[in-house]
This record gives sequence, structure tokens and C-alpha cells, in this order.
Amino acid sequence: MPVTFMSRVFAISDLHVDYPENMQRMLSLSDRDYVEDTLIIAGDVTDSLDKLALLLNGMLKKFNQVTFIPGNHELWVRDDQHHNSIEKLRAIRELCDTLGVHTERLKVTAGQECVWLVPLYSWYRYPEEGAESLFIAKQGEKWKPVLWLDTSFCKWHDALGQHQSAADYFLSLNSTALHAEYDAPIISFSHFLPRKELVFKTVDQALQFSHDAALIPAYPKDPLPLFNFTRVAGCRGIDSQIRRLGASVHIYGHQHRNRCRHIDGVTYVSNCVGYAREQSVLGASAEPRLVWDNGHMIEPEDSI
Repeated sequence: MPVTFMSRVFAISDLHVDYPENMQRMLSLSDRDYVEDTLIIAGDVTDSLDKLALLLNGMLKKFNQVTFIPGNHELWVRDDQHHNSIEKLRAIRELCDTLGVHTERLKVTAGQECVWLVPLYSWYRYPEEGAESLFIAKQGEKWKPVLWLDTSFCKWHDALGQHQSAADYFLSLNSTALHAEYDAPIISFSHFLPRKELVFKTVDQALQFSHDAALIPAYPKDPLPLFNFTRVAGCRGIDSQIRRLGASVHIYGHQHRNRCRHIDGVTYVSNCVGYAREQSVLGASAEPRLVWDNGHMIEPEDSI
């Protein structure tokens, strides 16, 4: 198992470098500030393997180590190079191996302090696929598959094997990590959300949901009133695996909303770049967020 000698761990997700300005912002990060550090990238860089390689190579020039978990955009199949999304996943992992980007658990050491970084492969569970879905009803919703591009660009065919859903398949990929032994605190990371409470903008809204099973709050300027993100947000099975690992911090992405929230003993952190058009509105950042520094974990901004 690789052991690296660095002082800090940073996290970022949802880089969406198909926007040229996002690629430029990431490649313009300091060449000096992070040279002894590790970067966690929690998915949704691009569906282009060429652009993914360009971004990862760029980050390897700025950070000592990079560890990466794919999101849904990486598994889009929009050319004839891959038959399905599972084959595309294998190609992504092979690319990362070639570049020297980590896609399995990694131990980071700084002096006398250590931390494990553990990627958790994941997908979302639709409400009709069982109780582990993160679905919350939304007033006015009129769900149509065309509203979600994964339904067109992710190709499963018979690639999921014996698994009943993509969520089951991806959770099964974490078996080795879950059965491993750990001798230091753990930071886990996935692309998808592990809990419903993280959907909500404020702690008060999350608490109301927790107590009353409320509908998703209505926002005055909902850009997609017919679309219900919670159908494709994530899976409670991710959280079960986080707690089975005993992780202290979990990094995630996908929602394009930044969070740092402590729930039932785990600090959940989202630090997204997002689409170029969102950054001034959502408070997204092109700067990686510090999550571990010489034995010190990130402090949550709020708690439930």
C-alpha cells in the first residue's frame, strides 16, 4: 500500500473542465503552494478522456499526489470507443494508473501523523429502486427522464452483471476497502451524496426535514421547477459504508452546493467548482479546500 510524505490534504469536485474557463482556472493554480500536498478530486471532471488526462496531468504538476473518484459525467458514453459505462470506468482507471493518479485507498503521512484517504465508488438510487434512495417529494415536480442526461449518455446494457441497479454495482466495488485494516483516521470520499440532510441549504431546513419529513423547500427562483434533484442525488448505502469504515470526514460533490456539516459524528464536506454560469451565484470555488493538516481534520461550519 503506497505511503506518501506530505503535510496537507485538499479536496475539490465538479470541475467540469469542458468549460474552457474552468480548465484554465484549475491549470492556473499555484505551482508552489501545493507541491508537498495531496489533492482529492471527487468526480465530474469531464466525459472526455483526453481532457481528463490534461486536467490530471496538470494537477500532478502542482500537487505531490492526486487521488480521484469518477462521477456520473465521466461515465457518459458519447462516442464509439466504449460499448458501455462500465467499460468506460475501466478505461478511466487504466488512465489513472498510467498517469500515477490514485483510485484506491492511500495512506498519507506527515511527520508523526497519518491519515487514510479511501475512495468509495457510488451511484444514485432511484426512488423506485428501494428505501436507500435519497428521494424527497417536491411540489410541482413532473419527472421526465429527458430532464436528466445520464438516462441518454450512460450505457449499462448487461454490464451490471448480477446487480439489480447501478447503485448496487458501485457499492460492491468498495468491498476490499471496507474489509481492510486501518491504523489511522480515515477521510472517505464519493461523488454522490450519502444523506438527505445534505440536500438542504441550511441546518434549520435540514432539521425540519429530519423531524417532519417535509417536502423540499420551494425557492422563489427555482431554475428547474419540474426537475427533482433528489431522484438522482445519491444513496444511503454510501453513508452505511462511510460508517462501516469509521471515517471522520467524508468528501462528496454532485450537487454543486458547498457544505461543511457535522452529522452524527461525521463531517461532510462539499467543495465544488460547478458550471461556469453558476459560480457567482452558488459561491462555488476553483480553489481546493483544506481538509487535513498535519493531523488536524477540517472543523465543521455547522452541526445537526
